[in-house]
Amino acid sequence: MYILVDVGNTACKFALLNKGKLDFVGRLFNSDVSLIKLKEMFSSVNSVNGIYISSVNPKIKEIVMISLKEITGIEAVVIDNTFFDSSFLKIDNKEELGVDLYCDLLAAKKEYKNEFAIIDLGTATKILFVDKEGSFSSCAIFLGYQKSKEILSNSTALLPNVKRGKIKPISECHNTIDVIDSSAYFSHIDSINGIIMRHEKDVGYSYKRIYTGGNFIDFKDEFYKENYDEYLVLKGIAIIIESRENNEKN
Repeated sequence: MYILVDVGNTACKFALLNKGKLDFVGRLFNSDVSLIKLKEMFSSVNSVNGIYISSVNPKIKEIVMISLKEITGIEAVVIDNTFFDSSFLKIDNKEELGVDLYCDLLAAKKEYKNEFAIIDLGTATKILFVDKEGSFSSCAIFLGYQKSKEILSNSTALLPNVKRGKIKPISECHNTIDVIDSSAYFSHIDSINGIIMRHEKDVGYSYKRIYTGGNFIDFKDEFYKENYDEYLVLKGIAIIIESRENNEKN
């Protein structure tokens, strides 16, 4: 049995991989990650063979590693670009690719093969394009919905920091808070749709859309008809583990 961890900028997700079966254990906001919380989460887990971590947050990664070592006695393996299968990465610098995005790609490729776009709605929004040959060749990265509102507030003297409220049509927004919230919401949707449509026009074909990331919840009413997979990164880690096991057997 393996413990799998996806350490994000805002939250961590945890799963168990046992004989090829992936079981999702839980999610913790980074501010809640502690030895006590992890002991509660893994209190009934025995016979751990290994721990694999994908991380974009070094500080939280260290807390998770130290805590899980105390709980299991096992040193975690941190996935980096030495784990990458470069055969489908058609980008200038493979070392620039985040481990979380690589895991997203691995998991999505297993199910969708080619001609798909992953829309990863996190602290930043990432759109990853896999072409008709099954190669990852380009992406878009821009501020996430919540972060864009924070930066607007922090960069201006008079505009407030607006939390998510009831989204109204722009024509029905008659105060600053409603205007900022709805403008951020609809501009984010239009950015996602616009970038994908622009890319489709460039290549001459359409992409299947796969959504993931913790901020999808803010847009579930808008994208409810699309494919959503909360655990793409964890599924990608599972593929890496299975590949390593197969290589060791051979």
